[in-house]
Amino acid sequence: MAAHYPHIFQPGRIGKLTLKNRLVMAPMGTPALTGWRGTFSDRLMDYYERRAQGGVGLIITGVSLINSKVEPWESDGEPSLVTFDAPWKARNFIQLTERVHDHGAKIFAQLTAGFGRVLPKRILNKPGVEPIAPSPMPAFWRPEIMAREIRLDEIEALVDSCGRAALVAQLSGFDGIELHGHEGYLLDQFMTPLWNQRTDQYGGSHANRVRFALECIASIKAAVGDDFPISYRIGIEHKLPGGRQREEGIRIVQDLDAAGVAALHVDAGCYDNWHWPHPPLYQPPGCMVDMAATVRPHVALPVITVGRMGYPDLADRVVEEGTADFVAIGRPLLADPDFPDKARHGRAQEIVPCIGCHECMHRMHLNQSISCAVNPECGDERRLKLTRAERPKKVMVIGGGVAGMEAARVCALRGHAVILYERSGHLGGVLNIAGASDFKKDLKDLLECKRGQLDGLAGLRVLTNAEVTAETIRNEKPEVIFLATGSQPIRQAPIPGLEDTPVIMPDDIYQGVLPEGRKIVVIGGGAVGCEAAWHLAREGRQVSIVEMLPQVAGDLFMANRDMLLEELERCRVEILTATKVTRLAPGQVSISNQHGEATLEAEAIVLAIGRRAESALAQAAREVAGDVYVIGDSLAPRKIKDAIWEAYKTARVI
Repeated sequence: MAAHYPHIFQPGRIGKLTLKNRLVMAPMGTPALTGWRGTFSDRLMDYYERRAQGGVGLIITGVSLINSKVEPWESDGEPSLVTFDAPWKARNFIQLTERVHDHGAKIFAQLTAGFGRVLPKRILNKPGVEPIAPSPMPAFWRPEIMAREIRLDEIEALVDSCGRAALVAQLSGFDGIELHGHEGYLLDQFMTPLWNQRTDQYGGSHANRVRFALECIASIKAAVGDDFPISYRIGIEHKLPGGRQREEGIRIVQDLDAAGVAALHVDAGCYDNWHWPHPPLYQPPGCMVDMAATVRPHVALPVITVGRMGYPDLADRVVEEGTADFVAIGRPLLADPDFPDKARHGRAQEIVPCIGCHECMHRMHLNQSISCAVNPECGDERRLKLTRAERPKKVMVIGGGVAGMEAARVCALRGHAVILYERSGHLGGVLNIAGASDFKKDLKDLLECKRGQLDGLAGLRVLTNAEVTAETIRNEKPEVIFLATGSQPIRQAPIPGLEDTPVIMPDDIYQGVLPEGRKIVVIGGGAVGCEAAWHLAREGRQVSIVEMLPQVAGDLFMANRDMLLEELERCRVEILTATKVTRLAPGQVSISNQHGEATLEAEAIVLAIGRRAESALAQAAREVAGDVYVIGDSLAPRKIKDAIWEAYKTARVI
């Protein structure tokens, strides 16, 4: 038995298949990496192989199609997702399964019978597209488009396609398949009265609503036999008015057990509350372990839990206690594909944490390739892999925030002689502040990880409490300079009375300087302002947010924004959008909007209107070095992803 985290690093079984450990790569969509005619591109194979190389026991692919004809999934004449619809594709698929097997991992293909009402917007936007659903209903992404009721012959075609697709997977060396039956996709829609109002054999009673899924399972078994394992991904409850409740979820998993599935992969939620199936940083670790606990007493099948499980101690405890048999981690393997091996060898402190920002999902929604805010290599492993520099150079990095630390790390790994200057007594920049709130522990972990990555790096010197001046730059005579001096909160704005009114900054709050008084007005409703408001509301303050734009937290991905708004509502934070601050005075904030003018009582005012770049040394740097790169917030205040990616992608070619 492994010395570290012994329970997740013991073998496990799904049906007759033995896995080397209990860690599963959760399925994540990769549409932009789809290859020719719905195959796996070279980049997509590299992506999966890298996770297998990192030590995970089982990989479940991103959702794949069984049939691109019943549902309109073609883009420019080709499927937008990997599609298991033809035996000739086995020549391509075998390349992937062999590469995964070379590292001792197993691989399942996740198959979907269709998306139904949640057909992506990029498909809906094409002329003439007609989405399908169990019953007529508005399409989720474009409610003005009505999904039509799927016909019986189309259901029959999808059932038949399930068996054919599973056979292609089996012939291609896949070790099993997973049926996508959660999150409000087509199979899930059939099972739920909220979306299924049919009066034929596929609607009405519980037995009729689960019929489609059970027929798909039977079709698969008829095609590939009983020994080819089927995992079924299901949301035990929708956490939505009119949606599935736990009692019905238990009945469904018992039906699935009787139908012969080999494992249950359980979560909660749907597209209508994406912060459950795609939990952001605001969700607590292990936020859906209780779904596994609900199922566990009612079936003898292996149960896979998922949802903010990227913590080795938590994962090990869940398996040890018998709550689940396997632990699925998705985004943590984007952030660090070596998560399993680092944990197994007692190096958990080196794991690069997922920070729950959902930049990965945001990119997918923009039809960009899958990647990760804290791991720029993700999704382009071969091209972006670090190599040694042809000629070592003297590199000066000014600023020890996340961008500066990443630039110093990459340059040192490439063989350059690097000096990193930080004017404060510690590295991290705004991460020291951003990670202060309890719901941002992952940012604190990221900071410790980034600091640890610099320890002992050959060719790197780190100087703290080191103020850099133009003279410092001239004396060092570097060949390359990275200016990563960060940003500062904006403290001035064209608001009458601002100069004469005391205000505090979000940075101050996270450094423990809480405002006096109970009634607080936060000016600025971006992510920073909303998070500050939530932080204060949880401290018992009565908080109002004033935002000029029509919505707040518009700079966040949908799942993150929806949950943050839900939490603000729960904490009774008043949100005033499309509202202008017209004047400030001690104890007062005057506002104007479509309803007229008003004055808010404010015992304290928080100013959260953005940050400004600090790049004063740029000119002095350019007078000395031939190559000067302004990166991160020094270029323009943005997100952690921008700081890390800019630093990485620039430093890798120096």
